[in-house]
Amino acid sequence: MSAYLLPLQWVRLAKYCELSGDTSDAVHARRRKRQWTDGVHCRIGPDGNVWINLSEVNKWVESRQQNASWPALGA
Repeated sequence: MSAYLLPLQWVRLAKYCELSGDTSDAVHARRRKRQWTDGVHCRIGPDGNVWINLSEVNKWVESRQQNASWPALGA
């Protein structure tokens, strides 16, 4: 089945970093600071790997942009 028909919700940390340009250290820092909630934004899978929930991370990014105190890009 094509990813276009059934988009991925959870991806392994390495794939998330590849797609987003983020680093694994940054992801773990967000987990430690409780900016990301285990079980919502990320989780340890049965294989022992960290998995990232793309839809929840997108919501987090969007909420951070709306609540930011700095001016929007291009302003």
